[in-house]
Amino acid sequence: MARATDGATTATDGRTLRWEHRKPELLRAATEYVLDAGIADLTLRPLGAAIGVSNTTLIRHFGSKDDIIRDVCQELHGQMLRAFDAYWSQSNGRPADVLRALWNIWLTPEYSRQFVFLFELYGLALRDPHRFEWFADSVVHDWRAPLETALITERVDLSRARQLSTLVVGLVRGLYLDMAATNDVERVSDAFEVAMSLLESTLEPGSKRQEAASRP
Repeated sequence: MARATDGATTATDGRTLRWEHRKPELLRAATEYVLDAGIADLTLRPLGAAIGVSNTTLIRHFGSKDDIIRDVCQELHGQMLRAFDAYWSQSNGRPADVLRALWNIWLTPEYSRQFVFLFELYGLALRDPHRFEWFADSVVHDWRAPLETALITERVDLSRARQLSTLVVGLVRGLYLDMAATNDVERVSDAFEVAMSLLESTLEPGSKRQEAASRP
């Protein structure tokens, strides 16, 4: 099949036309492939073959292999943010309730794949920070920002909200890494609940501890 453009003829196969102007759908397909196959040995040809498009189509929509990895990571972070917003809207301003709800859905197999992807990318980024220079902000800021914003909305001061959001994200990441390595869901979940119980009075806006801390 051929298509004329400004007098020139450009070869375009049917699979390329199928995905034309459909980048969101293509990204979802690429995300599913990456979550299953990982990224250490990711190349465009097997990816394209698996989702039914040509290398040219992948390059046209995304750029390079690293651009695809970045877009997949941002897509997963977007899902996380939407989940946080959905639970926050039902939480009556109680961050600990939101974190407990998120922890429960993060235990499902679908989210397990996402965490494995993030941990794999984390290791690659530490080895090659220049190649993945965008990842440091993404894995820290994109995870911390929703909680920080929620706390500020509930009148927690910026410095305190930043400290708490940093602590919680580090806690969740460390516990999940433990669980991914050991598959000991019960032990790690018990530790998570202990942490939430200890942090709850600090996280909850209007708690006695926060009121005392805000006094001059």
